[in-house]
Order: sequence, then C-alpha cells, then structure tokens
Amino acid sequence: MTDPRLLKHFVSVYRSRSFRVAADQLGISQSTVTKSIQRLETQLGVRLFNRTTRTVEATDTARQLIARAEQALTAMGSFDEDARLLAGGELGGIRVGAIALAAESLVVTSLARLSRTHPNLDVEVVVGSSDVYRDLATGECDVAIGDEANFHASVHSSSLKMLPLYNEELVLVHRAGHPATGSAALAEFADYPLAIPSRYFNENRLLAAMNRQADAPESPRYRLNSLSACLTLAATSDVVTLSTRSVAEQSVAGNSQPRIEIANLNIGIDIHLVLVTVARSAPTPAVQAFHEACTALR
Repeated sequence: MTDPRLLKHFVSVYRSRSFRVAADQLGISQSTVTKSIQRLETQLGVRLFNRTTRTVEATDTARQLIARAEQALTAMGSFDEDARLLAGGELGGIRVGAIALAAESLVVTSLARLSRTHPNLDVEVVVGSSDVYRDLATGECDVAIGDEANFHASVHSSSLKMLPLYNEELVLVHRAGHPATGSAALAEFADYPLAIPSRYFNENRLLAAMNRQADAPESPRYRLNSLSACLTLAATSDVVTLSTRSVAEQSVAGNSQPRIEIANLNIGIDIHLVLVTVARSAPTPAVQAFHEACTALR
C-alpha cells in the first residue's frame, strides 16, 4: 500500500510544478520532497516527472494517476474524520429498545438534546417489545431503557449492566366527566376497564399492590404499545389508564379544554427507569452519548 505522505507530495509537486514550492507548501525540506518522489517512482516502477534545472514537467503516467491520487487522499481524509467522529460518538447509529412508559418522556427528551449535541448520530427507537432485555442480550438493540423491577426479574440480567436514571410516579388517568371523577378510592375505578402501555409491564410486581388496594385481581384488559394510545383511549371512553405523571401533566396542560384528568389518589406505584447495556463489552461512544443525553435532563 502506498504511503499517503508520498501521494500528498506527488500531488503537491504536480500542482505546483516545482519541488521548492511544494516543499514550502508542505512545510518540509526540498530534499524530503525529492526523496519522496524518487521513492514513489521506485515503488510504482514508472517515471512521474521530467526534471531539469529550471522546469518540472509531469509525464503522461503522472497525468493519468493524479486524479486517482487525489481521490485516494480525499478518501483517507474522510476515513480519518469518520474515525474521529465515531470515536466521539458523533457519527454512526444505535438501536434503542424502550418500554412504552419511557418512550414518550425520557427517550423523547433525550433525543431532543442528542439532536443538538450529536446531530449526525442516527438513532432508531423500538418501542413495545415484549422483552427489551432479551433484545439487548441477543444483539437486536444496542442499549435498552426499561424499569428496574423487570431488570432484576429478567433471566438475562446476569449478562447485562444496569445504570439507574430516575424515578417517576405512575398515576391513574381518566376522561373529564368520568363516572368516578373526584373519587379518592381506587376501588371506585376498578369497575372500569384498565389499559396499560406496552405488554412489557411486570404486572405481578408493579400492579399487585394496586390490585389488592382496589380488590381487583384481574389483569388489565387492554395492553397497547403506545402511551399516547392509552391516553387517547382514556380520553374517549370510560377506560382508565396508567401514565407517568410527567406525560399525564403535559397532556392535561396541552389541551385548552382538557379531555383527561389525573385521578386524585396515590396508587402506590413508582417506576424506576434504567439504562441497560451489555456487561461484557464497554459501551460504544454513541451509546455513551445517548446515556449522557438521558442523564443531562434530570
């Protein structure tokens, strides 16, 4: 493989038609340029310049090679720049697996920041998988946003690394004018269908206390892969849903005539959001950048 420095010296001499001018442009001695051209000619087995005491003329071979030499140098420069950007997490792409309860709060706000700090980074977010930790362990995603309760219950946790992010209160949401509006008793809402965001929700751990409190042992009737869809369903029916407080408050504040309300009761459920990576390998710079975006907003 030809040394890039030799190509650079060749291009400089070709464009300037002078070993002295090329040396000045490159900031090196004229003898160094002369030796580089001689070495390149020896490696290629061709003559590149016809030299006299006064002139330097490119040969036909040099004229045929100059475009390729410049293309090679450009490609090398692009390679170095891409390597630098990749090393800084500023280029490339990652696939994020996220539970629905995190997608419309933590993930969205993190991506907004990432778009400013790393605008060339491609991110694909997959929401609503039945098991984001399995997806991470099997290589279907590069990083996962989930909840701590499910992480500890996962059969894949031993091969993964968990990084706590923040805690979020879950609230019960219903439409304005719902028959149970104003009730402070969870049991009053148990008579109505419950929708939860995503199949990936550890009902045994996170819903057991609520079900005991409401005397409602049955599982949720509706499971949707979108928190927005749950809120829309609650706004247009007597279905009640669970939401993170931040998203619920934004939904209430975003309507001039609110169609949904947050129930005035404590259901006793908090979700501990975590970022999870593969334990056996260090996070890539892109994953580190995403992690920083997640933590910077809290």
